[in-house]
Amino acid sequence: MRRTGWLAGGYVLSATGCALATLRSRAAFGDLSIYAAGGAAVRHGTPLYQLRFAFGLRFTYPPFAALLFAPLSWLPVTAGRVLVSAATILALPVTSYLALRLPPWSARLSRDRAAHLALAFSAAAIWLEPERTNLKYGQINVFLTALVLLDLVWVERDGNHRFGGALIGIAAGIKLTPALFAVYLLATRRYRAAATAAATFAATVAIAFALVPGDAARYWDLSFLDPAHVGRIQNVANQSLLGALARVLGTLSVGPVWLPAAAAVGGAGIALAARAGRAGQAAQAFALCAVTSLLISPISWSHHWVLAVPALLVALVAAWRSVAGLAAVAVIAVAGWAAVIWRVPLGGGHYAELNLTPVQLIAADAYVLVGLGVLVVAASQASTSACHRAFSLARAKQASNELRASPAIVASSKEKAARTAARLSSTYAPK
Repeated sequence: MRRTGWLAGGYVLSATGCALATLRSRAAFGDLSIYAAGGAAVRHGTPLYQLRFAFGLRFTYPPFAALLFAPLSWLPVTAGRVLVSAATILALPVTSYLALRLPPWSARLSRDRAAHLALAFSAAAIWLEPERTNLKYGQINVFLTALVLLDLVWVERDGNHRFGGALIGIAAGIKLTPALFAVYLLATRRYRAAATAAATFAATVAIAFALVPGDAARYWDLSFLDPAHVGRIQNVANQSLLGALARVLGTLSVGPVWLPAAAAVGGAGIALAARAGRAGQAAQAFALCAVTSLLISPISWSHHWVLAVPALLVALVAAWRSVAGLAAVAVIAVAGWAAVIWRVPLGGGHYAELNLTPVQLIAADAYVLVGLGVLVVAASQASTSACHRAFSLARAKQASNELRASPAIVASSKEKAARTAARLSSTYAPK
């Protein structure tokens, strides 16, 4: 209890310092104000998707999210900011803890040990650029991460849990990115949980059509598939495969390249996550699925990468005895603390990110490169494991064949010995 108290106190101090530092930032609580305005719009019948905010921003979430944001519009501005900031600070160690309650760490780490690691990790992770900007803007990504992880913990404990998949469906109804976890449930043959996730998501759409039919019709008329309505895809804050391709190729017309690339990355990521899940490595499966969903989403702002922060803790625990693994985690953490994607010197102009040098592109696409690297390493490990398994099976088959053949060899040897003895006895008859 004493150790838990010290770690919790240290985390609160670190998180409070981070929150105070973000108050002076430009556009502090900008997204939170959009959430509150969206909630007020659905309450008063104002067309949700015609609203325009500072910096040309719009409400880009599904209408179901605006219904959930309605209570924010009743709160005074300061009260809303304090409430959301406190909830965000509380949610980060919760997501870290839940990641360690997935196999295999749920069996290897006690609850106390997992809680201590979660608090210690969160004290440092709150300063990572995704977490820092999530706190700065008043974003909701850490809450969506908690929903996904809690759902996966339920499913891993009991594959027939009656609520398994429901929280993933709700998270996808609020923001589409977590929907890939429903595909993961299907790929790991958790059919009931996958069906529950799909049904819950469908329920969120139906609720929106029932309560705000005009906004629902406007959002689900496929206009949500156009990433340009969310923001500039070339913006360095967009750490998705689409954004990286636009910056690398120097053009916004990357659809013919992006679609097959996203399909390949998505297919490979889900296959690797499903393989890990079936092998009892659910924590690794979560990490792979989170990274994959962020890569293939058309828009993945840097604060969306909060979804992958628990994956960093999973990697840290898994690599604890590996110098190379710890070095890789350290490099990723330093890049996050230094906010390397914002270190790119951009000139003026709306399309400045389309004219970066090769060195600048490495910094501008840092999260995407890390995400692709994670998938490549996972694929390499899977390939090596498959080769070892095939070699082991071949040796086992050979040994089995030898064992089956051994009685026949013994019988043949006995028969040869008998014939030799008979020949000798006929040649040298006993006196």
